[in-house]
Amino acid sequence: MGFWIALQFLTIIPLPFKKQGESKDIASSLVFFPVVGLLIGLLVFLVNWGLGEVFSPVVSTVLTLLFWVLISGAMHLDGLADSCDGLGGSTLEKRLEIMKDSHTGVFGVVGVCLLLLVKFAAIVSLSGWDRETLVLAPVFGCWAMVLAISAFPYARKEGLGKSFKQGSNKLRLAIATVIALATAVLLAGWWGVVIMVVISLVTLVAGFFFKSRLGGLTGDTYGAIKEVNEATVLIIMPVLLSIVF
Repeated sequence: MGFWIALQFLTIIPLPFKKQGESKDIASSLVFFPVVGLLIGLLVFLVNWGLGEVFSPVVSTVLTLLFWVLISGAMHLDGLADSCDGLGGSTLEKRLEIMKDSHTGVFGVVGVCLLLLVKFAAIVSLSGWDRETLVLAPVFGCWAMVLAISAFPYARKEGLGKSFKQGSNKLRLAIATVIALATAVLLAGWWGVVIMVVISLVTLVAGFFFKSRLGGLTGDTYGAIKEVNEATVLIIMPVLLSIVF
C-alpha cells in the first residue's frame, strides 16, 4: 500500500486502481519515496538518452525537463512557487495565508523560472555523467523530503503534510536513507556518500530557514526542498565525479 501511495503522491503515473490510504498507510509511504525517485530518475534518463539520439543537446534538454515536470504533475514546483510567495509576507500568519492562496505571485513565478533555468543549464552541461546524475537527482530530491518531514515540526494544524509528519519516525527515515544511499553508492561509488552529506546540509539549512519564517514546515516547503535538492545534485555531481574519473 505504501508504495502505491508514494507513487500517487510523487507522480502522475496512472494506476489501474485508486488507492485511498488511511493515515498509517500514508505514513508508511515515506520509506518508498527514494524508490519512486529512482523510478522517476530512470525514466528521465531514458527519455534524455532517447531524445539525444535524435535532437540537439539543447532541444533534448528542454524536452527532458518538460517530461520531468509533467511526470510529477508540477506539484512540487507549485510548492516552490507558494513558498517563494509566502516568504514575502510580513508576519507568520500572513505568510501561511499567502501560501494557501491558489494564485501565484511574482516571487513564485521568478522562483520557478530561476530553478528551471538552473536545471536546464545543469542538464545541458552534464558532459557524460547523464546516467548517474539524472537518476540520482530525483532519488535525493525525494529522500530530502523524508528528512525534512522527520526533522522539523509541521506549521499547520491540518493538511496532507500533517499525515506524513504524524507518521514519520526514525525507523522510516533510516530505511529511506539506506535505500537512497545504496542507490547512490551503486551509481557513484563513495562519492554518493559525499553527495548525501551535501543534500543533508542543504535540507537542514532550508528547513531551519523555513522554520524561522513559518514556525515549521508545510507541504509546499517539502516540495520546495525537493526541487532545490534536485537542482543541487544536477550541479555538484558532475563536478565531483570528474575529479575521480
